[in-house]
Amino acid sequence: MEISEVKVRNEFFVSALFVESTMTDYLSEKLNIKDSINSELLGNHKKALSFSQKTDAILDSLNFSIIDKSKLSVFREIYMEFIENSNAPTLEASFTSDDNNDDFLLILYPQNDYLPREEKLINACYQLIGEVSELVAEQTNEPEVKLTKRNRYFNIENLKIGKFVALFSFLFIS
Repeated sequence: MEISEVKVRNEFFVSALFVESTMTDYLSEKLNIKDSINSELLGNHKKALSFSQKTDAILDSLNFSIIDKSKLSVFREIYMEFIENSNAPTLEASFTSDDNNDDFLLILYPQNDYLPREEKLINACYQLIGEVSELVAEQTNEPEVKLTKRNRYFNIENLKIGKFVALFSFLFIS
């Protein structure tokens, strides 16, 4: 697999972490669960809801348009395909669903005809990642997190930043 294909898969996994974290925060707030990490329903227990189940709960509880529901559903399916086909030799080979998620991506995000199919899929995946991350953050009203830690380089106490950026805050927080 080429470097660009590996990068898009990794970006997909990072984005899925953000999306799942946002969904968990939303569900824990709605279900009045104070400690979602240790919750049997939302935490890291065997009984906890899976990414797919959390996605279903969000789709059922929020007012998404048909297209937005499709984007989130396809995002979930592609994520699952990437996990199941982690040893696929190419990005295109990762798409094995009967739902033809790769074709849906290329219809949803048309690309220049001169690009090879792999490049089109990479670009479409990046577009889907961006839209789904933004969509879930907006719909759940969870676009920000608070960092309360200080480090020797930056005073970031109580700084509100985008949740997606917070995933990369380990670079700045020591």
